[in-house]
Amino acid sequence: MGTVAGVAALATLTAAGVAAPVPSAAALSAEGRYYSSKQPYVAPDDTVTAAYSSPPDGYEPIYTELMARHGSRGLSSYKYDALLMKMAEAADEVGGFRSDAVRDEFMRNLTAITAANVENGYGMLTGQGADQHQGIGARAYQRNETLFDAAAGNGGVVSYQSSGEARATESGENFARGFNEASNDELANSVVTPVNPAGDGEASIFDKTPDTLYFHKSENPDGTEKTGEAKRLADDYQNFIDNDEVISGAEQAIADNEEVKAASHDLLSQIFTEDFLGKLADGTYTWYNTADGTKTGGANCAPGADPDKDADACGEAKKKIASEYDAAMDLYNLYIIAADMENENTGVHTFDFDQYFQGEQAGDAELFAWALDAEDFYEKGPSRSGQDETYKIAQPLLDDFFNVIDQRVSGGKTVATFRFAHAETMMPFAALLGLPGSTRQAANSVTDVYAYANNEWRGESVTPMAANVQWDVVAKPGNDPKTGRAYTPLVRMLYNETEIPFRAECTPIADGSHWYKLTELKTCLIADEHGGHNTLGEAARLNQTDVPGDSDTDGGSDGGSDDGSDGEEGAGQTGGANGRPQNSNSAQAGATAGGHRPAALSRTGIDVTWCPIVAIALAIAGVSCRLWRDRRSRR
Repeated sequence: MGTVAGVAALATLTAAGVAAPVPSAAALSAEGRYYSSKQPYVAPDDTVTAAYSSPPDGYEPIYTELMARHGSRGLSSYKYDALLMKMAEAADEVGGFRSDAVRDEFMRNLTAITAANVENGYGMLTGQGADQHQGIGARAYQRNETLFDAAAGNGGVVSYQSSGEARATESGENFARGFNEASNDELANSVVTPVNPAGDGEASIFDKTPDTLYFHKSENPDGTEKTGEAKRLADDYQNFIDNDEVISGAEQAIADNEEVKAASHDLLSQIFTEDFLGKLADGTYTWYNTADGTKTGGANCAPGADPDKDADACGEAKKKIASEYDAAMDLYNLYIIAADMENENTGVHTFDFDQYFQGEQAGDAELFAWALDAEDFYEKGPSRSGQDETYKIAQPLLDDFFNVIDQRVSGGKTVATFRFAHAETMMPFAALLGLPGSTRQAANSVTDVYAYANNEWRGESVTPMAANVQWDVVAKPGNDPKTGRAYTPLVRMLYNETEIPFRAECTPIADGSHWYKLTELKTCLIADEHGGHNTLGEAARLNQTDVPGDSDTDGGSDGGSDDGSDGEEGAGQTGGANGRPQNSNSAQAGATAGGHRPAALSRTGIDVTWCPIVAIALAIAGVSCRLWRDRRSRR
C-alpha cells in the first residue's frame, strides 16, 4: 500500500483526554471494500439502539429533528459511463483491448450500468436508498414513540423539508412512509403546510428550503436563484474553492502521487494494451463527454433515454478523460456506485465492476478512495488550516436547528422537523459541529497534504448514503424550586443513529452523559473571534440526583442549578487546549474546523424557557405561552 495514503490503522483523535471514535455506519473498508462517500448506509443493530441513554428523571421528550443525506442512488448523470464508453470505442477501433473477451466484458458492463440508470433515472434513489430511509423513518418514530403518540392526541404536527432536489425529496417520501407505517399513520395528515411545496402527491408535504439544505450553490435545484445573505454565502464559497491555490495544489499533488499514478495504470492494464495506454499518458488521446468525443461535439445522451424527462441523462460536454488517472477514477466511480445499485443490477442490466478491483487492485482501491476523499475533504469538509469558508456555509442550518427548538419551547405545535439534503450539506455541517472524524484540518500546504495516515476524515463514515444527524430534546415541566424558574431543555445527538457526545468543548450535564443543556450548546457550538469554543462550565451541569446512571457518575453534585439562567451572556468559559481540534501539522496545532464565529445565535434564556412541556397542557386548556408568561411577569 502507498506511504502517502497510509497503511497504519486509523489514528484516533483525542479531545480533552477522551478518545472520540468515529461512527462508521459499519464501513465496508473493514472488509477490504473502499466505497468512500458512496458507502451504502447500514442500519444500526440492536446493540447500538439498546445503548441509547435515558434523560434524567422527570424529563420528557418535547421535540426531535433530523437532517439526512439522500439514500443510495444511481449515477448522478451520464458521465463516468459515457466517458469510459468513448474510451472503449476508441480502443476498439485501434485494437487497444487486451483481448476480444476483455473488450466484450468491459463494454457489456458499461452498456448494462447505463441501461440500469436510464430505467431508474439518473440521480434517483435506488431500491437500497428507499429501504434505507424507510428504516430510518420507522426508527425515528420508535425512538420517540411517546412524543409522537402525545402529539397525535393534542394537535401536534410534523415538518418535512427538502433541498428541492428530486432525490432528496424522494428520500423524505420514503422516510415518511416508514414513519407513518410504524406509527399507524397517526400523524400522516398532521403536517406543517409548506410555503414552497416540492411537488405534487407525496412530495406536496415537503417545503423546499434550499437556503438551509442546498447552501453551496447560488442556483437552487429548481432553477431559481438565491438572494440576499444566502446568495452571498454561496458565491463566497464557490469563489473560494475555485480560486484557492492551496486546495487546488494539494488536490493536484494527490493526483500526481506516484503510487496513485501506478495504481491507475495497473487498473487500466487489466483492460487495455500498453500501447493504447501509452498514447493516453502522452496526451495523444483525450475524450470529451460529447457525441463524437471531441471538445466541440454535440450533446451526448445515454442510449434509450428521454432527455425531456431526464435531463441528467445527457452529459456535461466539459467533462473529459485526458490521463490514466482520469480514466481510472471514472472506473472507480462505477465500482463504488454499483454498491448502491444491488436491486437494479439484474437481468439484462447485470454488470460487474468488482472484477476490476480484485487481487492487487483490491488494495489499490484504497488509494482511489483517498483521492476521492481528498477532494471532498478540501472542498466540503474541514479543509486546510487558516480558512473556514468550506464549513461556515452550514451556519444557517445550525441556526435553524436551534430556532425550531426555540419555537417549540415557546409553545409551538411542531414536534419534529425532518430535513433531506445531500453530501454537500452533511460534510460542512459535520465540520461545523465538530463531529467525530471532522475535527482535524490539513496543513496549509501543497506538499504536506491530507492523508489517511494523518487524518481520520473518511467519506465512508462522515457522509455515507443516508447519513444523518438527529437531535432529541427533552424538558421537565414546572419550575426549579431553587430558583423559581423553568428548567432548561436538554439535548442529545445521534450521528448515523449512533448516540455520541457533542464536541469536546461542550460540558454535558454530568461526566459520561450525552445529554446537554440547550443553553450550553448555544455557547459551545459557536466559535468566538479567536476560534475558541466556550462552555458554561459547571453551570452546564445538573445535580447528581437528577442524572440517571451508575453511582460513579460524578461532577453533578457541585454543579450549577437546573434552571434556565445558565445561558447569560458572559457566562462562558473557554475550553482548555486539550479540548481543541488539532491540525495535522504540529507547527500549526490548534487550527480547528469550526474556528470562527460566523453568526450570533439567539440564546434560550429564561424568557423563552418558561414553557417546555407545560406548553402542551396550556394549549389544551386554550392558554397561550405568551399569555401565560405575561401573567407570570405581572405577579
